[in-house]
Amino acid sequence: MPLYDQDIRGPLLNKLSKLEPYSSDPSTVVIPEMDVCAGNARIDIAVINHNINGYEIKSERDTLERLPSQIEFYNKFFDNITLVVSGSHFSKAKEIIPDWWGIEYVVEEEDSLVIYSEREPRQNKELDILSLACILWKSEQLELLKKYGITKGVKSKTRYELAEKIVNNVSNNDIKEYVKEKLKSRESWRAVPIQQLCDG
Repeated sequence: MPLYDQDIRGPLLNKLSKLEPYSSDPSTVVIPEMDVCAGNARIDIAVINHNINGYEIKSERDTLERLPSQIEFYNKFFDNITLVVSGSHFSKAKEIIPDWWGIEYVVEEEDSLVIYSEREPRQNKELDILSLACILWKSEQLELLKKYGITKGVKSKTRYELAEKIVNNVSNNDIKEYVKEKLKSRESWRAVPIQQLCDG
């Protein structure tokens, strides 16, 4: 039978829960269906630890039509990206994705699905710091600017304007660290500590 996204998601989460360096880092969280770039794209699984890692699933029920636009947006936001595909999409998808993306393929073996790694992801060199600053909530943006003594006239600005101000006044590394900290700590998000996934 054709595989659906949900068929692959469970085995993938189980694999990630056992993967280093995720499994040994108690601060690692998993965020399913995370919107990026002002909602222009939504990655299937984000894993936040010392990097912001993305995993996009393409099952047999999916097409690859949206993949080029997803690549454009994901490249702006994630430190590492891995495409997880069913066998029918493997060859074509490998031609489309950048060579620094990781790629894994799903195989049905007896009564279970097994995910094999074809290529490990490499560090993204196209990261867009403004896209990182834009994912922050306005309260988080204001908090960061206040930390750097920037408080005058900021409360009336839009999130995009605040993101621009952050990029112009805060180092790239500090922005990245702050974004990771906030993504991990948001209580109203569906972020789950990766250790909770160990039972699949």
